[in-house]
Amino acid sequence: MDSSKRYIKMCRKADEIRAHWKPQTGDFFYGEPQDLGDDRPVGIYQFNYNREDEYFSILPQNYDPETKEFDGFGDEDEAVFLPNASQLMAMVDYESPFSLVADLAEWAGKLPTTMRDRLQTNEQLLLGFVMKKNNGMSWTGSDWQIQR
Repeated sequence: MDSSKRYIKMCRKADEIRAHWKPQTGDFFYGEPQDLGDDRPVGIYQFNYNREDEYFSILPQNYDPETKEFDGFGDEDEAVFLPNASQLMAMVDYESPFSLVADLAEWAGKLPTTMRDRLQTNEQLLLGFVMKKNNGMSWTGSDWQIQR
């Protein structure tokens, strides 16, 4: 899983993905976990909700497990979902994995050198593909921008 500052920034700026995140056990997020008796710094954590013993739960600071909702969408201190490659591929709708891979390869093959320099890991490349396919956006190096 990509834990680079670049990927965290790309995910933080991908409001279209963040708005639809419904945390599941095993999801990774960047942020501050809820205080459950010990101070944990801002960092990368794996989501875990243990209903029987909440002490062992690891939840984003602004997440309510009862309502399954986030408070303060868009706040700077909001947890940032860091989807893995499988989760990213599941975000695009295709009839088969073969057509997904073929479309990804065609898109990646046409990327200009500047975009190839910006997308340096598998997750970054897949996030770029998802944002392009689902939202018509490309990564500028600092934000997602609609491409005409």
